[in-house]
Amino acid sequence: MTDSNTKEVIAKYFDAVAKKGDWQSLISGDMAFSMPGRTTRGRASYVEITGGFLQAVTGVKIKEFIGEGEKACIIAEYNLLSPKGNTSTKEVVEILSVNGDELASSSIYFDTEDFKAFMAN
Repeated sequence: MTDSNTKEVIAKYFDAVAKKGDWQSLISGDMAFSMPGRTTRGRASYVEITGGFLQAVTGVKIKEFIGEGEKACIIAEYNLLSPKGNTSTKEVVEILSVNGDELASSSIYFDTEDFKAFMAN
């Protein structure tokens, strides 16, 4: 069973991302993050990497949420805007954990080649 706090923290994070709000305050100082080809630890690294991606995000919603305790797996749908003004919607799988009122870890899975091609066009 999902800890209601886990679902609440994750929902707050995605709401802040969607509204271009203060999502950074929901990140643990010791945040563990992995994505294809890269692994980091710490809030500053996560904010730097994620902030770059989020510049292209015009909206996001959680399509699927599966949780147990302090861990959850979600499918998020991101609406994107490329530097050249093109739009797209991409699905991303994220495995997250929560510690207290902060995200403690995130592993994100998406088609990196497709994303790079979209951003180049």
